[in-house]
Amino acid sequence: MKRNLGFAGRAIGFFLIFAVCYHAYCKWITPKFYTDMDWPATTTCSGFYELEKDSADVLFLGSSHGVTSFVPQELYDRYGITSYNLSTDEQSVVTSYYWLKEALRRQSPRAVVLECYFCFPYYVDEPLNSSETATRKAFDFMKWSPVKAEAVETICELDEKQDVWSYYFPHLRYHERWISEGFDRNDYTYRTMAGRSELKGYSPLRFYLGEAGEGFVPHDMESDAGYAEMAPLMREYLDKIRDLCREEDISLILTITPAVSANIEMCRTVQAYAEENGCDFISFNEQGVYGQMGYVMAEDNCDDGHPNLWGAVKITDYMGSVLSGQFGIAGRTAKQWEETKADYEFIADACGVIHTGEIESFLARLDHEQYAVVITYQGDSCTLEKSAVEALRQLGLSVDLAGQSWCNYLAVLADGQVLTEQLACGEIAYQCALEGGQLPLYAVGGRSDAGGYYCEVGIDGEIYRNENGGLNVFLYNLRNRRLVDSRQYDA
Repeated sequence: MKRNLGFAGRAIGFFLIFAVCYHAYCKWITPKFYTDMDWPATTTCSGFYELEKDSADVLFLGSSHGVTSFVPQELYDRYGITSYNLSTDEQSVVTSYYWLKEALRRQSPRAVVLECYFCFPYYVDEPLNSSETATRKAFDFMKWSPVKAEAVETICELDEKQDVWSYYFPHLRYHERWISEGFDRNDYTYRTMAGRSELKGYSPLRFYLGEAGEGFVPHDMESDAGYAEMAPLMREYLDKIRDLCREEDISLILTITPAVSANIEMCRTVQAYAEENGCDFISFNEQGVYGQMGYVMAEDNCDDGHPNLWGAVKITDYMGSVLSGQFGIAGRTAKQWEETKADYEFIADACGVIHTGEIESFLARLDHEQYAVVITYQGDSCTLEKSAVEALRQLGLSVDLAGQSWCNYLAVLADGQVLTEQLACGEIAYQCALEGGQLPLYAVGGRSDAGGYYCEVGIDGEIYRNENGGLNVFLYNLRNRRLVDSRQYDA
């Protein structure tokens, strides 16, 4: 009897060890999408589970249009309203429905805001109106529960190309990934990067649409324009979201965010649906709303479908006035939103860096512990203005480049301190590891074989090279592991 119990114990122990190892293996091979990308679905999903229970009064859902439009920290900073943005790129309304069901297991929101761009045909050859990749991105890091089991069953019934077991056992889907794609740095940094969800689902874009947006004319919703047709499955799941919100006594607000690609027919269809079903609808493309926001498509959108940070702030501020006024959602003090105020301020400032033109103004914005800065100079003579030299001194650098000739210069700053500053006639090189040894960096500069000048910087496996002399500045965000900007100034 004791022998049998011993065997059973060893079997159970082996099974537990195998289960732990298999779970770790599956997490390792599953693709991850963090804040070093524009569409950080993994961070969005993982970060949601970090929220304290019943702490979010508003939930945002939708596709990439929602990801880039609604800024929870802005909503909190201005109105005190707590929220989380559960939008993901190419989010089908089917996906929105199941993420809402999952969210309601942990949160009791007073309002749900659904961005409706994907109510209309987008991928006409895909049963879910979105790619399998986008669907898996949205569900791979949803925790297992009856909701996820139901979602997986539904997805695979609707899309016969997808297999239920590959969701339960991810190695069936991803085991050959290392052959076809290869692993990347994100596969080894889940614990570090998954926790960096300071923006609570929002992802900022920082470029301007420019000339392509100058001809945009806001919609006159009272015109005799026609109506677009929703994709039938999307309409079915929009009804399910409506019913679920009614059951839970949640206000449902439908929106279409500013986009050249969102025509008036789409907006009129959603408006008609809202009127028929007792929902609220805000078209941010409508004349009155667009004008009240002071929105300028050429300046406030990044492309024809997505707002940049400054456009998102305008959208969120308008939404805040509606939530606090029409829906009576009062502000409050919430620890998890208080703790991320400084992170939001830094990220907003980082987005603006690329639009800073003058060298003095640009250098003045680099003094932050979350930046790694590499500065090189190669040339026959340096004629930097005094103001630029002073800006370099303000960064803690001591070498006076003004008037230097036939020199190579290299400085590396990180964690708020100068790691190296070198001036020499020959080639200069430096290497180190940042972020507690997690982030390798090297920099080298000198003359090329052709007799010109060059500098090369490698950070976290990415290589940036410039064949020009003069002053070169490379700015890297250590927090989200992205190159913010690189500049070259003739000096």
